[in-house]
Amino acid sequence: MRHSLALFMSCCSFITQNFAATADLELKRVLKEDNVTITEITGWINVNLDRIRFNETEQQALALRIQDRLNDVRKQYVDFLKKYPKHVNARIAYGSFLTHIDNRQGAVDQWMLALAEEPENAAALNNVATHLGTIALQTNISDGMKEAFKAMDKVLRISPKEPLYRHNQATLLCSFTKIAATHYGKSRQEIIQKAMLEYDMAIKLDPNNFEFAADRAEAFLDQRPFPYKKAISAWFKTLKLTTKQDERDWVHLQIAIAHYKAQKWGNVASALDKMSGNSHKLLSEKLRKDTSIKLSPKKINP
Repeated sequence: MRHSLALFMSCCSFITQNFAATADLELKRVLKEDNVTITEITGWINVNLDRIRFNETEQQALALRIQDRLNDVRKQYVDFLKKYPKHVNARIAYGSFLTHIDNRQGAVDQWMLALAEEPENAAALNNVATHLGTIALQTNISDGMKEAFKAMDKVLRISPKEPLYRHNQATLLCSFTKIAATHYGKSRQEIIQKAMLEYDMAIKLDPNNFEFAADRAEAFLDQRPFPYKKAISAWFKTLKLTTKQDERDWVHLQIAIAHYKAQKWGNVASALDKMSGNSHKLLSEKLRKDTSIKLSPKKINP
């Protein structure tokens, strides 16, 4: 009897493993279709940008095409989750997909279902926290930020060495300094210091990540008094991590902004001159104009 029971348990284990492997394989296909779809849609928008800018008919036609394409992917996720309702990674991925179609509540619902299965799932907790932060920034309604900080604190306890989570916590702290100060019982200056430590940890864990370095450098802009030398140094370090012209243009623009903020008017133009001229035109032109006004001699009334 004991041997029969052992054999039964072994068979059950094999069936469970095989079932999970099949589910993972099916999910991999859905994820691939998801990625291909988002890439295709981005391409459609970029190619047709000039046509749709002032043509409402073209806008509607492209919107319908995009909607049909997204609905195909959505159906694949729904079908998969009907078949495997307890698949946590699928819930997390589907939630992320729903953010692409601006279904905010649907995304949160999926991540909460994932957490119902795995309360310690760091990816789901991170998604909930960052999504609540995004909603607060977009709507200027910060009711969910207390929950966001709680979720992020839990994430860092679970996965303290994941650089993305460190970066996301720092970004939340910088974006909601006043709320964070109240939540953690610290001063705003202490929250800023906490954010910079989180950025430093993220960069230490992933030293070649341009986005991490850029966000850290940008965080100096909101500090009072403005730490000009630290900001400039951070941006030049970030410049070394750039791999695309658009990234280089962004860094040179930010260096120019740092010069402007520090009232180093004579340095602004030289930073802007290093830009390719193919991106961030409105911002760079406005900065040049504002700097020119600052440098122009003031008229003295007779």
